[in-house]
Amino acid sequence: MAKSKASKRKERQDKLQTEKKQQRMLWIVIGLTVAGAVIFFVAQSIRGSLTRQDIGEFVPSQGRDHIALGDAHIPYNSDPPTSGPHADPAEKGFYDTPIPDENIIHNLEHGFVVISYDCNQLDDCDSVKAKIRNLLNQYESFQLVAVARENRDAPIALTAWQRIELLNSYDEEQIKAFIEAWRGRAPENAP
Repeated sequence: MAKSKASKRKERQDKLQTEKKQQRMLWIVIGLTVAGAVIFFVAQSIRGSLTRQDIGEFVPSQGRDHIALGDAHIPYNSDPPTSGPHADPAEKGFYDTPIPDENIIHNLEHGFVVISYDCNQLDDCDSVKAKIRNLLNQYESFQLVAVARENRDAPIALTAWQRIELLNSYDEEQIKAFIEAWRGRAPENAP
């Protein structure tokens, strides 16, 4: 016996309603997934920002004036400096010899992290230099400079724009944490 027209129409309506319900459920699942992902990334960002604030010491900005190397300028408010008047930037990478602070500050303005080491204060400077070179290689020196420097307060100093961390010895975990927290976070984030 054939189904009546009313019965067929009822089946089609039921099928359409089921399809609409399934489609609504799919959109709800997609919406909840997207909302969950957004909430996750916002929470991670906030957590990262709060954690980042604990790494290194904040140093107030001394501006971003461009000067010629050798020009007189205000004294820097940290050693090594973390902002202020600066000249042309240094190339990324490792240096066995000092580079003027005025050059290094330009790197900081572009989001670099600088590792300065003072061989006069290190027991085994050659070993420390080898470790720093290896670390820079791990990051392909991207936005990183390591430079010999007479540091006033510590044998190793980490600097980023308005941030400083002083270390009494080579601590790769602390150095990496500083790099991850502050590299690329400056007024002009360009390599």
